[in-house]
Amino acid sequence: MNRLWYQQPATQWEEALPIGNGRLGAMVYGGIAHEHLQVNEESMWYGGRVNRINPDFKENLSTLRTLLDKGEISKAETLMDHAMSGCPDSMHPYQTLGDLDFAFGGIEEEKVSGYERSLDLEKAITRTHFTCGETTYEREIFATHPGNAIVMRFLAKGPGTVDFTLRMRRGKFFDGVCRSGTDGIELYGNLGKGGVDFSLLLRGQVCGEGCLRCVGETLNVSNAKEVILYFTACTTYGFTKQELDANMASWEKKFAQGVPLLPKTNSPGERQFLECASMEDLPEFERKAYLYQGVCQGLLHEKNEEAIAGCRKLSYEALKKAHVEDYESLYKTFAFTLEGIEDYDRLPTDVRLQKAKEGEVDLGLSKLLLDFGRYLTIACSRADGLPSTLQGLWNQDFTPAWDSKYTININTEMNYWHVESTHLSQCHEALFGLIEKIAKTGRRTAREMYGCRGFVAHHNTDLHGDSAPQDIWYPGSYWPMGAAWLCTHLWTHYLYTKDQGFLEKAFPRLLESALFFVDFLVEKEGYLVTNPSVSPENSYRLPNGEVGACCVGATMDNQILRHLFQDCLEAWKALGEQVPENCKIEGVEDIAQLVEQIGACKEKLRPNQISESGRIMEWPKDYEEVEPGHRHISHLYGLYPGGEITVDGTPKLAAAAKKTLEYRLAHGGGHTGWSRAWIMNHYVTLREGDVAYDNIEKMLAHSTYPNLFDKHPPFQIDGNFGVCAAISGLLAQSNVERTVLLPALPSAWPKGSVEGLCIVGNAELSMRWEKGKLTQAVLTAHSDYQGTLVYGEESWEVSVAAGESKCVYQKM
Repeated sequence: MNRLWYQQPATQWEEALPIGNGRLGAMVYGGIAHEHLQVNEESMWYGGRVNRINPDFKENLSTLRTLLDKGEISKAETLMDHAMSGCPDSMHPYQTLGDLDFAFGGIEEEKVSGYERSLDLEKAITRTHFTCGETTYEREIFATHPGNAIVMRFLAKGPGTVDFTLRMRRGKFFDGVCRSGTDGIELYGNLGKGGVDFSLLLRGQVCGEGCLRCVGETLNVSNAKEVILYFTACTTYGFTKQELDANMASWEKKFAQGVPLLPKTNSPGERQFLECASMEDLPEFERKAYLYQGVCQGLLHEKNEEAIAGCRKLSYEALKKAHVEDYESLYKTFAFTLEGIEDYDRLPTDVRLQKAKEGEVDLGLSKLLLDFGRYLTIACSRADGLPSTLQGLWNQDFTPAWDSKYTININTEMNYWHVESTHLSQCHEALFGLIEKIAKTGRRTAREMYGCRGFVAHHNTDLHGDSAPQDIWYPGSYWPMGAAWLCTHLWTHYLYTKDQGFLEKAFPRLLESALFFVDFLVEKEGYLVTNPSVSPENSYRLPNGEVGACCVGATMDNQILRHLFQDCLEAWKALGEQVPENCKIEGVEDIAQLVEQIGACKEKLRPNQISESGRIMEWPKDYEEVEPGHRHISHLYGLYPGGEITVDGTPKLAAAAKKTLEYRLAHGGGHTGWSRAWIMNHYVTLREGDVAYDNIEKMLAHSTYPNLFDKHPPFQIDGNFGVCAAISGLLAQSNVERTVLLPALPSAWPKGSVEGLCIVGNAELSMRWEKGKLTQAVLTAHSDYQGTLVYGEESWEVSVAAGESKCVYQKM
């Protein structure tokens, strides 16, 4: 069994085990006499939409550019602080949903034996079991996507019974909690001005003997042998004004006719509506607002009731089966195995990690990291939901680190580096929905801040696609490349899927993102450059000793733009140089002419430069780095994920990139988990398999929490996903020109196999190797495939018809 398991309950959040159905998530502590689930819902973002665009920037842009051109960095940054920063400077945070606290009776912890808690990665189920006296207690918890709920089953086998009191909590940030009928409790509230309304509903069911009753805000169970609990939650995110207005009218009509909305038990929203509707002394606007909120809460209650009713129609086993089948449809598309890891599961996961910290090699942990990363992806990024945040779906705070937003100067992108190659392409779709939101706000930001067409976003965004600068922080806030980087994911998805319908819809976004830079770039020293910008999130020192962050034409900007512009050109070719239906871009009359402009701009970007020390230059001039071991290695975007620097295509640049990495590491680089993951991917691209693997070991030793969450610190999920991309790249590296098999296989993995490894061209590979050498490769095509395969010094053309599998390499 592929799992995480432990012999004691979690004592802190970073030891708890995560579950999720894409929309709802929980951290399960596995307690004995006290159990705790910290829960999340993807749209629990405080506050509403805010137009944060600084109204004074456009008129100051030319002055700012002049200051930067003159090298007057301090003056330029002061002006940016005042005129470019958002108003207000910060977005709203993603928040915890709340907590479920269980106090169990009849269990004496000092008498407990045989304790074990686990997360089954193959079934997406957490389990806790232990014995107390003559009774064995078993608990299963899973988050079902088909059932839209978190389901819990508690069993007592033996003379003991299941007895507990359950409270649902959310600190002080909610409106109310109440009994819901005879078998449930409901917590509800609103997330600030303009924010969503939310509702949490939990219902219980005793199977066979026992008693369940609700008293006040608690749910109580006594003398039961089996209990099933159903928990769900939702918000008004996504509700339309038309939907709410229609329900308001319907409720007001019922009230006018004297018909109680629910004769026996009203939901909190209905009670609020009924109480308020007769309050004639209230000002009309206040009464309407109160009624409107009642309608929202009533709709949320109905939505939650519908989800739980759907779950209760099925037996527990049928509900679990539907959950497992849905999960396996994604998880079982890919398998990675290594020889000699079979016995590692005999040790608890935290023990294995401790041994790794002490220098003991555990090959099975590499596989576990990959499997866990794919599990987390399915749990927090479904096609019909929001993309994974800085913490995926799981956040225990009201004001988390970096607001648990979407940080788009690498972190959000890293969350999706692995999804295409590891057969989770559907999970990529959540990110494309966010790009659509950014395009809407980013058009206004481009127009009002910069006087440009197209759309732009800076280094952070949120639930609503906010695109204005975030924070007042010179090294990070004033970087206009966020949307450009995100849009490269659109072309990547097409390359792997060959979905022509998707490309037709994505093409306008690619062009719009590029269009902003057609207007924004300025000429300097014969090149087109960004001005202003930064190299995230680093600073430099001028010869006079002045420290600065803001600059003109950082190397990473050029690399991202070459990547984006090339994607636009390739997409145009893939469309047969025909404009897709409904491809209309504001301010552009001739799409073909725009494509020509994009190509011309690409040719005028400054090429990568190598310093006298033999390293890739991060800025146009070879400035001294203030922090030479910085966690961001932005100027190596061209190596990974940009792909323009390659070992055999640009050997001098590849050698310079290697020196850059060595320099960073020698000065303390890789000290954060996600940065270590990026370093792995750089070495993978350089085909330094053993060095990449050594960085996996370092991540396990220094940047991994007991529950395998990536440690920044604090927790950031990007490192979990970045290592998945690295392991995938050790096994195959694919682009439009060719696919290289086992390009960087570590010597620590002499024998193994992989199945379902996806490659560019809408195909997948299954491979086996022994003694570090490829023995078999089978290619399965999902559409007609023609491509070049490379292994070692061998290179050959392959053609496979759609739906067919062919052995493309065999050597005994």
